[in-house]
Amino acid sequence: MSSADLRKKIGQLFAVGFHGLTPSPEIKTLIHEYGLGGIVLFKRNISDATQMQSLTQALQEEAKKAGHEHPLFIGIDQENGLVTRISPPIAVQLPGPMALGATYNPDLAYQVGSVTGELLDIFGINMNYAPVCDINSEPLNPVIGARSFGDDPGFVGQFASANARGLREKKVVPSVKHFPGHGDTAVDSHYGLPVISKTRDQLEKCELRPFRRAAAEGIESVMTAHISLPEIGDGKLPATLSPDALDILRNDMNYDGMIITDCLEMDGIRATYGTEKGAALALKAGCDSIMVCHTFGVQVGSINQISDAIESGMISKDRLNEAYRRVTSLKSEFLSWDRALQPRSLDSLAPLNQRGLALAQDAYCNSVTIVRDNQNALPLPEGLNIVFLFPGDKTPAGGAVEGEGLGKQGDYSTSRYLRALKAFNQNTVEIRYGKSGLSAEEWSLVEAADAVIFTSMNARESEYQKTLGLALPERARKLIAVAACSPYDFLDDTHISTYIATYEPTVEAFTAAMASIFKPALARGVLPVGANKPAPKGITVEPYNSGSDFLSLVEVWNAALPTYPLSADSLEGLLSPGFHFVARAASDPTSALIGFCLLETKTREGMTVAQLSVLAVHPEYQGKGVGTALVRKICEWLQENCKSYRLELGSSFPRFWPGIPTDLPPSVQDFFVHRGFKLNPLVPRSVDLYQDIREFQAPEKYVTRAKEGGFTFRPLAPSKADFEYEACMHGQRKNFSYNEDWVQMYVKLDPSKYPSSIMVAYDSAGNQVGWTLMLDPSSPMLQKNWAFPPLCGAKTGLIGCVGVDTEHRKGGIGLALVSHAIEYMKQQGIEGVFVDWVALEGWYEKLGFEVWRSYRTGVMMN
Repeated sequence: MSSADLRKKIGQLFAVGFHGLTPSPEIKTLIHEYGLGGIVLFKRNISDATQMQSLTQALQEEAKKAGHEHPLFIGIDQENGLVTRISPPIAVQLPGPMALGATYNPDLAYQVGSVTGELLDIFGINMNYAPVCDINSEPLNPVIGARSFGDDPGFVGQFASANARGLREKKVVPSVKHFPGHGDTAVDSHYGLPVISKTRDQLEKCELRPFRRAAAEGIESVMTAHISLPEIGDGKLPATLSPDALDILRNDMNYDGMIITDCLEMDGIRATYGTEKGAALALKAGCDSIMVCHTFGVQVGSINQISDAIESGMISKDRLNEAYRRVTSLKSEFLSWDRALQPRSLDSLAPLNQRGLALAQDAYCNSVTIVRDNQNALPLPEGLNIVFLFPGDKTPAGGAVEGEGLGKQGDYSTSRYLRALKAFNQNTVEIRYGKSGLSAEEWSLVEAADAVIFTSMNARESEYQKTLGLALPERARKLIAVAACSPYDFLDDTHISTYIATYEPTVEAFTAAMASIFKPALARGVLPVGANKPAPKGITVEPYNSGSDFLSLVEVWNAALPTYPLSADSLEGLLSPGFHFVARAASDPTSALIGFCLLETKTREGMTVAQLSVLAVHPEYQGKGVGTALVRKICEWLQENCKSYRLELGSSFPRFWPGIPTDLPPSVQDFFVHRGFKLNPLVPRSVDLYQDIREFQAPEKYVTRAKEGGFTFRPLAPSKADFEYEACMHGQRKNFSYNEDWVQMYVKLDPSKYPSSIMVAYDSAGNQVGWTLMLDPSSPMLQKNWAFPPLCGAKTGLIGCVGVDTEHRKGGIGLALVSHAIEYMKQQGIEGVFVDWVALEGWYEKLGFEVWRSYRTGVMMN
């Protein structure tokens, strides 16, 4: 490959910005000479609808003339709300992530994603750097804040998933961000390198969960975060440049989609490693698309730096080819020249904006939140003398708001906000307050007013706003505080007794807030952050009571799991003492159960291993937060009672399933992934097997081979119990001490109590060298420890814990042992044999067993 061809291949991996309303000479050079693959648009590139569509059309025409195989990715940050690049009057303002979170309605997030996708498609924009998957767990976060859907991992994942689906359906590539999570930091990576000193287990509980869900759902693109993670790998490189951080996404989450960097001209990279060196390190670490948004010389330098790194061998050609494959595969899926070169009619923009306006008005009404009104100040009657306090100095705004990373602060024209208030009350006086505070004359106006409406924007980062807000309750007759961006401004300052949150500084959100002041019933939002955000509505979870809850539990089981029907007698025997929980409708705490979970705990190597055996929700209540409430209760109980734990899906004894049955709907697996469980792949497998043995004939080759080796087989009988049983237990402890459940099952099957329940293989000297359990259907041990053999037939027995002494393995003993066990069980009138939790591929199948059910195992670490 020539240097020019290599350079153009590398160029496909770049997404860059430029300055101007038409394609600049610099961007044309990058397209023609460097094979540029992607464009990033900003407000600086937009003046009106016609211009914007002409711009994207011209860019694609340049790429076609340059001989590109695929159209350009043309991307934009249209998160909506706080970060809106295409804004009124071109397009209707749509609510951003936290405003949508406050609706507690993921369908609105989907609809907003759909309208956004349709809007971008009209303008020839085929990629959106959204939705945000960051969890705003740090109230002082200056860069995420209201750009997050909330501070609960499962909640954020649910809304991000819905929003991405809306974009995808309109053929716009969604890109979740900022992996592995930018929420728990008080530093803006536009201006510095944030540090998140969390362990991998801590990240699994919070930051990684929405990304794990997105990866499981096949998200097309993931954007990285410029954050330092000192506890991950060697901890030296920001996540964007860290193979250890990206390995979590690639190998642990099995993600094979495109990873794109956040802009490498942000100080999180530029001021630490330098943009050009950072570009090479990012590609080497596993990023596929490199974003450099502002400076032509740096863009060219970054491409050249990667070219030099490949030619020197610092970056392998395989890594380049892998990244190129991911970029071009995504282009092949979403882009085509016919679509790129054929502009959509702008006539469709007006009706789309009408639909968007109705959607936005509905969403804003459902998002504006009356956090508290402790003195019943609302509603304000008409005709009052109102003083309207609005920030007159610039307010804090993260680098993402304007997208340039230049440290600009927010500057909002008060006239639009004043008009929104005067639409409800003409008798309003405005005061623009700033760092100098209020004058004596302004304080007089405040004290004389019937009511004061005080607006703040990110007051926790703005001392002049915070100071005034805290002083007002003592000076105003009636105070309504409106947090017009961050809900945290005065969230904990309860002496401000009336407090409203809008979650974004858009006039549209503010108008909905003003309406709620005069008609509080219009505000239907609920806090999606903070300690006072609601639990799932209408659900109580409490410990299981075997006396009063049992029959209701049986009813839920059989309604929720119709393909695994169990009788009351069967379930009663299987419900061993454990830490089980039940859910009821809160409106009637004495009512029947609507869901339950069964939890067993064990201790391994100083850690509590909790096994979630069963989680079931009555069909009438599925999708209403019952399962989420049960999982949350389990985690709370474990955190309160265990120093360290792992929560596994599946159970040992009593044995229900080894994991999630794959014959249940895929939504069941999704449920656990979305709540932070890491599911193991289906290979190696975890299955239960079954065989009808009425016509069973032991394969001659296994029986003959064992016989020629001098091996014999017989059940462990009570007549020889003392000596034989002692030798049996010695064999279990010698070979299987790592599996205490296995050993304990042999302990329980003392042949003096359970005769002929263990088949033993003996060598020519009479030493025990192999063992298997063989339980008939009437065995109390089977009935108390295995739930599902009866589903295969009333005369189904069980073979389990098949083991061969380490010194005699691979000698054909195991298959002969199982064959003799089956023959013996057949002679006892047993018609079918169940074998549970099998990982071996094809071994039992040699004797005629077939897979009855397969399972996905999984775990959540604390």
